[in-house]
Amino acid sequence: MLAGERFPATQNPYNLVGAAYYDEQAGTLLERCTDSGCGQNVGWIANGDSLGYYAVDFGATPPAQVVTRLASGSTATGTIEYRLDSTSGPLIASVPVSGTGGWQTWTSRTTTVTPGSTATGVHRLYLVFRSSGTADFVNLNWFQFAR
Repeated sequence: MLAGERFPATQNPYNLVGAAYYDEQAGTLLERCTDSGCGQNVGWIANGDSLGYYAVDFGATPPAQVVTRLASGSTATGTIEYRLDSTSGPLIASVPVSGTGGWQTWTSRTTTVTPGSTATGVHRLYLVFRSSGTADFVNLNWFQFAR
């Protein structure tokens, strides 16, 4: 970064958000990624792990859907919960996770945002990972909301 340059004050969730650009995490690691345009993905994600993104500005109109780019070499299933302001905050979307054929076999899953969600204005956005097992069950490359 050059002198005088600043990070953006807020993140735009309607642009592609690389999962590896989190502000906080619990239980995950980064790894090299083979997906198109991917440098690193978030991996070693198990039940109860989370990622946090600060100052996410949804604007005045809530999103209608979220696209999540994921891969899984696991036989376990689970969900990625999108929550506002804390890991136990309001649930705005839930993405089902099942095996994709490998830890670097990427697919995009589109999920509807909960109707009437409070996803307007600036929030901390948390991704909370849930599965019935204790082993790693998903890798995450990026996500993007749409109106």
